[in-house]
Formats: sequence, structure tokens, C-alpha cells
Amino acid sequence: MSITNSPSDFQPTAEPKYSDGFGFYTDYKEVANLLQLPHFDTSNTYPTRAQVGSIIKRVEGIVDDKLKRSYRPIITKKEVHNFEYTNRPGMTLFGGYVGFIQLRMMKVQKIVSLQVWSGSGYKELASAQGSINLLENYRDMHSIILQLPNSGASFELVAESGVGTALGSDEFCTAYGKKTTASEIVSLVNEEFPSTHKYTKAFSPKALQDTGDSLDISDFFYAQKEEGKGSSVLISSLLSGDDGSECIIKATIKQSCTTANTDATLTVADSSKLSVGMVVSGTGIPTNATIASITNSTTLELSASATTSATNTLTFTTTDEIPSVCSLSSFTSSEDMKRTGDYWVLNEEGRVFFLQDYPYHTRNSVFVTYIAGNNRVPAAVHEAATKLVAAEIIRHDDQSILITETGANISTKEKYDILRKEAMDTLKGKSDIVYLI
Repeated sequence: MSITNSPSDFQPTAEPKYSDGFGFYTDYKEVANLLQLPHFDTSNTYPTRAQVGSIIKRVEGIVDDKLKRSYRPIITKKEVHNFEYTNRPGMTLFGGYVGFIQLRMMKVQKIVSLQVWSGSGYKELASAQGSINLLENYRDMHSIILQLPNSGASFELVAESGVGTALGSDEFCTAYGKKTTASEIVSLVNEEFPSTHKYTKAFSPKALQDTGDSLDISDFFYAQKEEGKGSSVLISSLLSGDDGSECIIKATIKQSCTTANTDATLTVADSSKLSVGMVVSGTGIPTNATIASITNSTTLELSASATTSATNTLTFTTTDEIPSVCSLSSFTSSEDMKRTGDYWVLNEEGRVFFLQDYPYHTRNSVFVTYIAGNNRVPAAVHEAATKLVAAEIIRHDDQSILITETGANISTKEKYDILRKEAMDTLKGKSDIVYLI
């Protein structure tokens, strides 16, 4: 039986954000209360809230490793599994299965990507997913835009040909090949430390927020390179079920163009990288104007007349393709996750059953990317995490923090040892037992 919640569970007072001192298992206030200290400040205490948050982040990883499970959402990327087809009587009846895989993590919150070998390639069975494929002139692309449903927040990933200090943490580098660029896009969508840092000399994690609500892109999307196609990036929505099928993916390109007032004719630098239907925006261009037709290599007609005569850099946006630059696949949901569908999941146990669609081969035939983690933080986990953080603060503190024991002060080392031992004793017996099936 799985406990949904308990009155003793740790309830965060703010959204987990380590830089502000708030974690998933504890926060700076709880640590200060345990040490009987005033609450840590943003700048006037040592350690600061951000420094305490950094310790909390490390401690939560230690707790996860100790328990062999997580009480915060963790993405497991491309976990590889073998598949064994089962054809015993009764196994393939209504709601049955023809085989299953056991994920390494339990408490599955969402299957982000479930790719099975179809004989000639890997077929996606899960999630709402879009994609972008980089073509030979990919360096001419200006940006990729991911937008949430119902005209929601937009995240613009801007291309940058520079490296080092010229490359911002909210940009992806196009200075090298298509595969390196694809890796840069993946790192930016996932807001992670880039695997390409040795080429780009960018030594900070990628980060991107929308300009309106300050939402983080990695909370809504997850990207990975398509297996066997290093220049293609698959982007999955992290919204529940197939809600992400309403997300939108766009790409933009910029060119220097000349407009004539009250004239729909537009002179461009290179029309071979443009296509009919692209939305055109910029100075002198009416809202929602599109390319109506292409006359020749430098001339095209707009769906509306320009409002000024000038030469400006205009932006061309598409949800389909920028010829010779990139091609897009819209977010669509191929997910048929139900007892009588392609597959179904026992989330608590981390087990995936296949019925209608399954791998053709047995060895290394399934790639799974998923989010796992319990939604509740039990009191024992909160207590252990708080004590471990407090112990680390004591260990690095030059001055004694007075914690009495039987009426007498004890040494800093003894305080550290006591807190750490109590925390580890609390975690004993809480770890998951792994069963080999």
C-alpha cells in the first residue's frame, strides 16, 4: 500500500530554489531552527542563504543515493532495456501484455520518451513530441521558438556563431558541425551544463526563461538527440499525458530586406531560403503578414502592403521548414497509454507493459526517458536532510555554535558526528530493496 500523504510530511513554504535557500527536503529556515540561530540572510550572514541552498542541493543527492530512490523529480535519460516476448496462454487477453520491462527507478511520474526498435529504427510510443532537423545551411537559422498551449509562454533559443564570452548561457552555438549544434540545443532546452563546453568554452549551465512570466524552459520541455541521427533533436513536452500536443515549435531566419510604402513587393537577400506561408515581421511590415508568392531569387510578394519605404532586417518565421536550413515536425501525440493500448505503466513499481506495439528484437531494444520521484517528503527524510545540512555548516564554521548536552558544551567535532550519525541512522532501513524479476 502506498501512502499518499501524512500530516508529518515536510511541506515547503516556497518553491524549491536552491539559490534562495529552499530545497525539496528542507530549507534554510529549518536548518537555522535546528541550530537555534537567526535565519540566514541573503548577504549579511555566513553562510548566506544561497550557500546554505548549495549545501542542501548536495545533501539531497546524498540522501537519494542512500535511499536508492528520490523524493524530488529526477529525469532518467535513455535507460536501455532488453525485451523478452511472452506468448503464454492468457497473457495477451484484454488488458494483458506480451512482455514488460522493469525500470531502475520506481514512483514514475511521467514517461517522457519510450522508443522501441521497429526493425529499421526506433519508434516513439510516448509523450507529445516535436523535432527539428538541421540541414546543410543550418548556420543561417536565427532561432528556435517553443510555445506552450493556448498562446502561452514562448521560449526563444537564439543561435550564436561566437564562442567563449560571445556565447550567452541562453544561446546555442553554431560555430561547429550539425551534431555539435544539436548537442547545444539539447543542453539549452534541458538547462544543463553543456557537453560541448570544451569546444565552445562556455563553462556555465545553460539557462532560458520566457520574457513574460519568468518560467524555465526545462520545466516544460525535454530534448534529446534522435538515436542514429546526430543532427536531429527530439523535443518532448513535460505536460501531463498528451496535453503537450498543443505546444508549437517554430524556427526563424533573418534577412536584410527593402520595402516600398503601400507596395506588397519585398526585395530580399536570398529567397531560396524562404518559402510561401512564412510569417514576416519587422519595421514597416503589417502584423501577421506572410509570404504570398516568390517571384525570383531576390523578390517576393507579401500578403499585405508595407507601410514604409526602407531597408531593414526582417524576421521570417515558420512552423514547417526553412529551405536548406532546417525542417520541423509539429508536436503530435502518438501516445496510446492504456490497458488495451500500445503500452501501460505501473507507476508505483516502475514497470512498463507492452501490448499492441513492442520491440522487434530482444537485446538493447528499448530506450526510456522518464521522470521519477515521490511527491511526498516523509518526516524521516526531512529530519535526516536537515541534520546533514546542519552538520556541514558546523564542520565549516570557525566559531562554536553552542548546543548543550546534559548541561555541558561539546566540541564542534562531536556536534558534527552526532548530527551526521543521527541522520544516517534515520535513513537506515528506508532504502528500497531491488528485486530481480
